[in-house]
Amino acid sequence: MTRKLLWKTENSRRGFTLVELLVVIAIIGILIGLLLPAVQAAREAARRMQCTNNLKQVCLAIQNYHDINKTCPPLATTYNNYSFAWPDYCLATGVKIFLLPFMEQTPLYTLFDSDSKIVSPGSSYAHGSGTGGGAAWNYQVKITSYICPSDGKATDMSNKDTTPYTTMGKSNVVFCVGDSPRTCCYLDKWDSRDRNRTSGRGMFRIQQWRGLEFAVDGTSNTMAISECCSGDNFEQDVKGGLGVVSQLSPSGHGGNVNVGNCLLYATRSDNPRILNTPSNTWRGTHWPDCRAPSAGYSANLPPNSPACIWDNATPWIAGGAQSYHSGGVNVGMLDGSIRFVSDTIDTGDLTADQVLAGKSPFGVWGAMGSPNGGETTNSN
Repeated sequence: MTRKLLWKTENSRRGFTLVELLVVIAIIGILIGLLLPAVQAAREAARRMQCTNNLKQVCLAIQNYHDINKTCPPLATTYNNYSFAWPDYCLATGVKIFLLPFMEQTPLYTLFDSDSKIVSPGSSYAHGSGTGGGAAWNYQVKITSYICPSDGKATDMSNKDTTPYTTMGKSNVVFCVGDSPRTCCYLDKWDSRDRNRTSGRGMFRIQQWRGLEFAVDGTSNTMAISECCSGDNFEQDVKGGLGVVSQLSPSGHGGNVNVGNCLLYATRSDNPRILNTPSNTWRGTHWPDCRAPSAGYSANLPPNSPACIWDNATPWIAGGAQSYHSGGVNVGMLDGSIRFVSDTIDTGDLTADQVLAGKSPFGVWGAMGSPNGGETTNSN
């Protein structure tokens, strides 16, 4: 009986051919290419959710402050010996500091309170001569609830300024000053031409303590806070910077303000992401700074557009709600709810000057910034 042995023929395969290997690599590459955007989108969704939660904490702090004091805190005011921020005499101590005890930051607020009692009169927190020059409680501190994790710059505490303040805790939270760009540094001392024309329609204004009853349009229809992007001194990027645009008031300090000119003149023609003339601002750079251009935004220019001031000595702020979220910004309403507002929200007539009463000329976005304009809003 013969046995047949089965031998592999010479034509039997011993492995993958080069073509097969290349096909497999191409398929894997395609799958990775499809997967990476999904992973990045999931990460951004998680960061946006964390940002929403942080804004929620700030809104709850505002409500808790109101429960105790029967008003919302002012955007900025004097406190003990802290008063002005050199050199433009804008009040700088304000809302972000006063909310600390309601955000589980009482020890930090205690340091601020102690330091403010021993600095020389007229000093600001930025230039105080108290223990540690103020650095112990503000420059080297990062307040998590004031930071959006989608802003990579905000987690970096370095500052390119050549002054001793090279380490700064940053902030992405800004407070709504209304639908008008006109804000005053100090209502008792600022030029009467500006003071008489300043719209006081926002919930957070200089030296003004306003209760929730001021929001006649309803707390669910009125913005309290939104986001800004962090930068450095003289930040050139639109995201995080503040442009100086003289055309914001074409006829001068006492004339009308055309916020639409910020969109026309703020950025370079060859690169719309770069400002023509960046201002020397700490917007988003130093978390306690509560000057209007540093901690405020006006509901006129659409979200994620350039933000502008008239000049470095004039505390107007046009626009200013910005984020690194795709397509819009988060806003916190006075009732504590958080909404996502699209960049394409109706902004009405951007060539209109401010109004002191009645409906906002700046569409739905302006209506959300005016507490008592007689409007109902829909941000969707």
